[in-house]
Amino acid sequence: MIRPEEAAQLENLEFIARQIVEGFLVGLHRSPYQGFSVEFSEYRPYQPGDTPDQIDWRVFARTERLYVRRYEEETNLQAYLLIDTSGSMRYPLKSTHTKLDYALFLGAALAYLLLQQRDAVGLYLFDEQIHTALPARSRRSWLRRLLMEMEPLRNAPSAPRLSLLPTTLHTLAEKLKRRSLLLLLSDGFVDPSEEHSFQQALAHLHYRGHEILFFRIWEERSEKRFELPLEPLRLIDVETQRAVKIHPLEIQAIYRDFFQRWEEKLKNFCYKHRIDWVEVDIAENFFSPLRKYLLKRQKMP
Repeated sequence: MIRPEEAAQLENLEFIARQIVEGFLVGLHRSPYQGFSVEFSEYRPYQPGDTPDQIDWRVFARTERLYVRRYEEETNLQAYLLIDTSGSMRYPLKSTHTKLDYALFLGAALAYLLLQQRDAVGLYLFDEQIHTALPARSRRSWLRRLLMEMEPLRNAPSAPRLSLLPTTLHTLAEKLKRRSLLLLLSDGFVDPSEEHSFQQALAHLHYRGHEILFFRIWEERSEKRFELPLEPLRLIDVETQRAVKIHPLEIQAIYRDFFQRWEEKLKNFCYKHRIDWVEVDIAENFFSPLRKYLLKRQKMP
């Protein structure tokens, strides 16, 4: 499977998505998870009540069987990609790819898979506000429309844009009326004063009947384990631009303890509200998060 640093060297997001999915399917068939079924069908068998003009006669000429094209209202699922584009997602600054780049690669692959399965996919991009909102469509040509919105964000320079996750998720809970699968791609970082609000926003979506798959995206080595150069450092908050001078050895244990307690609190909350939590390290390939999506998808009607 193509790795994130390799994907970052490619220019076309659609090509990247196809490479990721094709590598995933090959890996899936060679792995112990061969029981998965990934159907790429855009037709269904003719049923009594269908009119002759709905029949795809070209398919009949090839197969001598009656099939009709699936229309948008007949799709199995409506899904939305919710991609956090805030300042913290543009970390690490000096790397082949940022958390946001990884989210775009993974989001493009998820959209590709969903549309191949004739599911409808929409897109929301947000930071301090929702700045892209595309409805869910199931046409295969819709992939290019989604990627047109995502492509300009690749390798985007760091910007002091706050993440207003609670506000955005509450807004979407009120806006999305039909039960949907929500694929949240974010590092989940919020101000400590907003932790409870973030949890309540996730619960709001759950109580509205949505299925949620939260891809928690981070740079594990530095953000979780706090493995930084062993020398005095000046750290700058990419969202607020506040700076602080530290020595990693002095606060590493405190940081890890705080991070672990905060993470466990959020994970337990998600488990309690049946929100699927997927840890994603941007140094790893895309197999595990795509497999988690497939597990979720196969549990749904």
